[in-house]
This record gives sequence, C-alpha cells and structure tokens, in this order.
Amino acid sequence: MKKYTKLAVVLLLFGLGVTESHAISTNETLRGEVTDATTGEAIPGATVFIEELERGIAADNEGRFDFGIISSGTYTLTVRSVGFTVKKMTIDHPANGLIRIELQPSIMQADDIIVTSSPIGKNIQYQPAQAFNAEMLQQKAAPSLGEMLDGTPGVTTRSFGSAPARPVIRGFDGDRVLVMQNGERMGDLSGTAVDHAVALDPLSMDRVEVVRGPASLLYGSSAIGGVVNMFSNDMPREWENGTKGSVASHVATVNNMGAGLVRAQYGSNNFAATGRVIYRNGGDLMTPEGRLPDTAINNFSYGSGLGYRSGPFETGLAISGMDYTYGLPEAIDDLNESIEIRMNRTNIQSISTLKMDRFFDHAELRIHYSDYAHDEIEIERLQDGGIEEELEIRFDQQTISSSLVLRHRQLGALEGALGLSFNRSQIAVGGAEALTPDAEGYFLTGYIYEEISLSDLITLKTGMRIEWKETFVKTNELFPDASAFEDRSDLIFSGALGLNYSPSARWTAGFQVARAYRTPTIEELYSFAPHAAAGSFDIGNPTLQNEFSIGTDAFVEYQTDRFQTQLSLFANRIDNFVDFTPTGEIHQPSGLPFFEYVSKDAILYGFELSTNVAFSDVLSGGIGFDYVRGRERSGELRNLTFMPPFRTHLQFMYDNGTIWAGPRLRIVNRQEQVAPNEDPTPGYLLIGADAGYRFGHGVTLSLRLDNLLNERYRDHLSRIENRDAPMPGRNFNAMVRWEF
Repeated sequence: MKKYTKLAVVLLLFGLGVTESHAISTNETLRGEVTDATTGEAIPGATVFIEELERGIAADNEGRFDFGIISSGTYTLTVRSVGFTVKKMTIDHPANGLIRIELQPSIMQADDIIVTSSPIGKNIQYQPAQAFNAEMLQQKAAPSLGEMLDGTPGVTTRSFGSAPARPVIRGFDGDRVLVMQNGERMGDLSGTAVDHAVALDPLSMDRVEVVRGPASLLYGSSAIGGVVNMFSNDMPREWENGTKGSVASHVATVNNMGAGLVRAQYGSNNFAATGRVIYRNGGDLMTPEGRLPDTAINNFSYGSGLGYRSGPFETGLAISGMDYTYGLPEAIDDLNESIEIRMNRTNIQSISTLKMDRFFDHAELRIHYSDYAHDEIEIERLQDGGIEEELEIRFDQQTISSSLVLRHRQLGALEGALGLSFNRSQIAVGGAEALTPDAEGYFLTGYIYEEISLSDLITLKTGMRIEWKETFVKTNELFPDASAFEDRSDLIFSGALGLNYSPSARWTAGFQVARAYRTPTIEELYSFAPHAAAGSFDIGNPTLQNEFSIGTDAFVEYQTDRFQTQLSLFANRIDNFVDFTPTGEIHQPSGLPFFEYVSKDAILYGFELSTNVAFSDVLSGGIGFDYVRGRERSGELRNLTFMPPFRTHLQFMYDNGTIWAGPRLRIVNRQEQVAPNEDPTPGYLLIGADAGYRFGHGVTLSLRLDNLLNERYRDHLSRIENRDAPMPGRNFNAMVRWEF
C-alpha cells in the first residue's frame, strides 16, 4: 500500500508539472474554524463557500476547514450549517492565522455541500441530496445504517431483524443502492441479499450523505437508484496540535442493547494519529406480541490511522475492522433451530490530495482494500441439551479499488474534473448449501464531469462515463461443471445532463436526466440453492442482461428565514430490470419458498414533498410525504415486488439552543399495489418523540422514543417469511457523547 501511495505522489508531483516549493512561493494556505457563537463548540460538517472562486468545503469533526493554497486577495465567505443562521463575511487573504467564524443557532435548515454528488466541491444541486452531520446522526442513533436513515425523504429500509437493515431509496434496494465508505466501494456483501449487513458500525460515522436518483456517471454500476456515502474519521484529514478525544454510549430498551465508543487523536504540525474502538451488544428484539427470536447482535470494531501534510500535499492511511455476529429470524416457529451470521471485515484505505497552481488545481488519489468473510451457520438445539452447528454458506471476498480525480481550474464559464477508477474483486463460496460458483472480475473506467455557468442564474452539468468490465466464473465444490458458466465482458457508456436555475436566494430548481446501468450479480445469474439465512430458495438466471435506465429528476425549493419547502419528482424507465419474484411454490424438503430472478422492462416513478416552518425563534414544525410506484411497462403491467407504500411524516420541535424536545408522527398507508404471489400489508400509525440537552464543554445527551403506543404493525419491506412477525415495539433510546 505504501509503495502505491509513494508512486501516486511521484506521478502527481512530476507528471502534472508542479513542485511544492513553487506553490508555496506564490500563494498562501486559507484555513479556519467554525464554532457555535453561544457555546463556543466546534460545528462539524459546516460548509464554507468562497463566492469569488465558487468553491466550497465541509469542516471536519473539529470544525476546521482548509482550502489549501489560495491566491492573495479579498474574498467573500458564505458559511452554513444545519441548525444555524447563514453567515456571510469578507476576508483579506492571507490572514494572520486561522479564520475564526461564529454561527448563531437557528431552527431552520440551510444548504449544504454534498461532496458525493459533486467532484468539484460546489453546492449547486441537480438532483435531491441530503447530508447528516455528527449531531444529527447522534439523534438518529441506531444499530444499523438502514434504521438510522429510515424516514428520510424517499428513504425506507428493508427489515430482516435489526442488523441487516439497509437503506431502500425510491423503491430501489440491494445492489441498486451503492453504499460507500469515504467515497469508495466497501467490498462487503450487503447489497447482494437481505440477510447481509453493512460492515460499518454507525457509531464510527461522522457524516453521512444520501443522493437520491441515478449516480452511475460518477460511481458506475450499483448506483442506478442512489448513493449513501459514510464518512469516518479513522484517517485524520484535518487536525490541530494537541490531543483530542471522544467518548459515546448508546442504549436501547427494545433489545436491551448497549454500545460504546472511545476515540483519541493526537496532532502536530505535520503529523496526526487517531484510533477508536466500538463494542455493541444486544438481545432479541421485543415486539407487541413478545420476543422476536434470533435477532440478537454482537460486534466489536476498531479503526486507526495516520495523517501527514506538508504545504499543498496531504495524505493519510487507515486500517479498520469489524467482527460481527447476529441472528436472523428465519426459523422463528422452531425454537430448536436458528440461523446466525458470523462476519469479519478488515479494511485498509489511503487518501492523498495535492493542491496546485496549474491547469489541474486539485488531485485526489484514493486506494482501498477490503478482506471480507462471513459464515451462515444453522444451529440445532438437541433434546439432550447439546448444540449442533452446520456451515450452510461461506463467503470469502477480497476487493481492491483505486480512484484518481483531477479537478481543473475554471476556464471561462467551464469548471470540471476527470476521473479514473479501477476495481478488482474475487469471491469464493463454500458450505453445504453454497449458492453460486466462485467468481472474480474487474472494471476499468474513466469519466469527465463539467459544469458550465450559462448565466448568473443558470448552471449546466454534463458528463460521460465509459467502463470496461469483465467477470470470470469459476467452479467450486457444489458447482463443478464449468460448461454451465459463461464469462462476461461489457463495454458500457453512461452519461448525465443537469440544469440548475436559481433566480434568487430564496428559489432554486434543478433537473437531471441520466443514463445509468447495472450489471447482474453472480447471485442473480447462477444461484440455485436454499438460502436459509434469507428464508428463500434462490433461482438465478444466466441469461440476464445488463439493466439500463433513463432516469429523470426534477426539484424546486423555496426557502426563507422562517419557511422552507422542496418538491421532488422522479421517474426511472429501466430495460431488463431484474426482479426477485416469489413463484408461490415451496421447495421440499427445505420448506422454503421459491424466489427467482426474472428480467422485465419496468418503470418506477413518484415524488417527495417536505415543508418546514419556524413559528418562532425556538419552535418549528415540519411535514413530509413520499410515494413510489413500480410496475412493468408491458404485458399485464404487473406491479414490482417490495415497493414501499405512501408515507406521511409530521414533527414539531422546541429548541432553544440548549434543550430540544418534540413529538413526531409517521402515517404509512396500506400497500395494495403488490406483485403476483405477494401479500398486501395494512397501514399503520407510529407516534414517537425526541429530546436532548447540550451541556456544553462537548457533552450532548440525545433521547428518542419510538412506537410510543406499542403499535402492532407489519412493514411491507419486511423480509421475515410471510411478514407474519410484527415489527419492534416500544423503544427508548439514549445516547450521550463527550468531545474533549
């Protein structure tokens, strides 16, 4: 890894024709920090935007930001953060030391720079996106990414117990929603089956960004429905001299869960080191009908990293890992049988950046390696008190990927970036019920992304991506016949065109049309085995073709100091859509229902509407709606499986800067637009509440109550067999965090 990083640095320094000494001799570094004017505490994730350069950056976990080398002059900074009033200020650069910016608390949300959707760091949006900073993630504390994001506009969660809950964006699930860690693919298997968990504990996340709609232009296959990018601080990117640390604890009553985090960081002028450990343990979930068996969780995770900076060059290296054991409610009617997944992941990641005063003014190189394995164990409790375990399936996957982004300086009205990516992975599948043959493959890709300022009001985005992908299928013990397999080679083009119109500071509108794609997974192509952990007998289809989507997004937003509303409309026309469809038949002797992967032409469309109102300086309220419809485009126009129903969200909040509290309401309609052999689900109403206290000195307490009335309900996205088991009952969450 160090060899590759050094080589990348040499290529960037000499191939792009710039030296550190030259850059420092002509310009100065622009750095600063953003703090709360009332408490003096850092504001992580605050966005700082330089008007004259049309360039922005997000503050780190200590509220620090660093634009690197900037030419001397007078600049206008616009500083925003969720929960604070927007601040504009003029500075003379170079400044004497750090620029210190104080924001006044506000109950209205402000714009944010979503770096996942913009490789050039601008806050102009062409499709809906949302960011969650550290405090917002604390308020949403949950054991899994899916549970934490559930209720976000357009985002639901598939449920199969707590551990494997994963985001569903606008009805797109699994491999159509790309979940990343610090901008790179994770290398886990959470997108391939409903029983597979995201291999990162939520306590390690400092920021999460959600992009709704196709993002294949920047990220390729698996981004046809959207992207979730999780940022962790295992690799120091910004730091100050001295020692810092944090301690956090999360408890929940619905499964008697407890979790804790300890993190420490030390920084000097040029070097920094950080480390953290997390432990989480919880029992079976409680429902209004009693305990839901085989839903206990236990994980230990760690992370540590080093950072180095010198003038315009920064680099870092981090290693993280997770050991995760969790149960699955597949055989809940048989108390003598259970399914357990034992997962292990080791991840190494390096990110290097170089700021230059040349045609390419910014370069970023990311290198990522993941070693992932998990065992699906069937446990049988014998009458004599003994226990027998059988390895049903074992997955062992190694992935290495690298991305290079070169951002060029503004050329008249044109500003953009070039991107190059490489990914190679190999997976071995074993066990008594191995689902698929082994496989290995790689892809090479390049893209160009440009933004054009057509006027002071209109900005155009355009881009194109070309990708070469090969997959090689290998035999294993349960799939020994090589003649039954076919290697695949694909040359794929995707592109996007977007328009942003901002006639005033209050109004903005965006539109995007994108050609996105997804290649079938090895599970979709060749599965033919009982998948006990997922509660199904899976049947693949080797004739499946690549999915191609023409996706359109349009949104309009109006915002004042007291009022904010956004309406988003979307439609995705997909050729060769792969639907995981129940056949209505049962496999004997396993007793599992048959599910097969079927190709069809489909369309998904819907909308999201959210409105927030500030009734006073301390009291606010919000209402939101989201809806998605998925069906076939030809034949009998049958509905697609597992489409979320229409939802309504209501919330009121009192927040005086120290104390916050308020109720919330979720209304979910009955889902009757179901696929053949899929059962409808009734509607339900959930009442909850949020509260918290900011003690100052870095200490924050968050409280959350879910399902106050212990409502008995069934979620349409639940993958528990026949959806007979109800969802979790009343749950009280408490999380405290101390930053010091």
